[in-house]
Amino acid sequence: MNDFFNSLNPWLRISLVLPLIVLNGWLFIQLFQYFEPLATIFVVATVLAFVLNYPVQFLQKRRLNRSWAILLVLVATLIGLLALVITLLPTLFDQVSAIADQLPNWLFAVEQKLQVVQNWATAHGLPINLMHLTEQTAEQLPNELEKLGDETILLTINAVGGLSSILLTFVLTFYFLIDGKRVWEVLFQWLPQPQRERVLRSLQSDFHSYLIGQVTLSLLMGSVFTALLVILGAPYSFVLGFTVGVMTLIPFGDVLGYILVCLLLAAHSPSLALITLVSAIIIDQIIDQAIAPRILGSFTGLKPVWVIIALLLGTKLFGFAGLLTAVPLASFINTLLDKDETPLPQKSNEQSDADRSLAETLS
Repeated sequence: MNDFFNSLNPWLRISLVLPLIVLNGWLFIQLFQYFEPLATIFVVATVLAFVLNYPVQFLQKRRLNRSWAILLVLVATLIGLLALVITLLPTLFDQVSAIADQLPNWLFAVEQKLQVVQNWATAHGLPINLMHLTEQTAEQLPNELEKLGDETILLTINAVGGLSSILLTFVLTFYFLIDGKRVWEVLFQWLPQPQRERVLRSLQSDFHSYLIGQVTLSLLMGSVFTALLVILGAPYSFVLGFTVGVMTLIPFGDVLGYILVCLLLAAHSPSLALITLVSAIIIDQIIDQAIAPRILGSFTGLKPVWVIIALLLGTKLFGFAGLLTAVPLASFINTLLDKDETPLPQKSNEQSDADRSLAETLS
């Protein structure tokens, strides 16, 4: 049967396979949306298990039983999350509320400075109306920030009220850490052995590079940018640095974070915003050129436009779960469609241990 299929014209093969792929994809999307939020919980638990498998493996290398290592890592994770909620959330709420209170004063100062520019433009006959834009911003932005603060508090209350979802996520994470290898074997047992190995190897490599890399870059970028804001004496440095760190979890999100923060700082002090922007660009280039390649390796083989399309489609179709997995899945599909089938280079033992984590996520 395989020989007959391979003997067909390539375009005929595509015309036969493509409708099946589209139909299966549509059915998968319908099932995913039907089982929400359970589907998202499943994806989040899988990602958590994948990430937490690294400290579990580290403890195993110290001759600790895997079950005890998993229990220790999960308890430490829960304690860490509770500590973050108790210590950081109040500060975040306070600074967001303070920004909403101070923003009208900042906009008034910007309006005065823009009035000088407007007078100069009018004197020289330039068709510029900066004041109209400023008035619209001054009317809308404070209300939007107040809504953001209220929605953030409401989101936190809903999250606390959804303890069952959080508990289910951790239960699934624990199960995947204990017995995840069998889950992946069941999912891919329909594939022939050579293709199965290639699929698992691609998944391991792409998810490892993306998830671990983005989390590491997020922590690094958020910490460095927060330190920069503190050194420059910027107000609300914690919440602004936290914003950049969270946005760095998404490809190109760090650039959007810089722009957002600098626009906000420009309302307070244009000179501070300019210095922050220049410093952020320098830091970003240093991290991108010297540190990011070591963290991300050769990931992902995708052009930037395809990364953006993957993010947009993933978020549109699957929400938060799609945002987490769109890029590594797109890279995985790109690898499978690559007809060169260049064998992966040999890696060190440490890298090989890391790359096995998706199939072991858990073994």
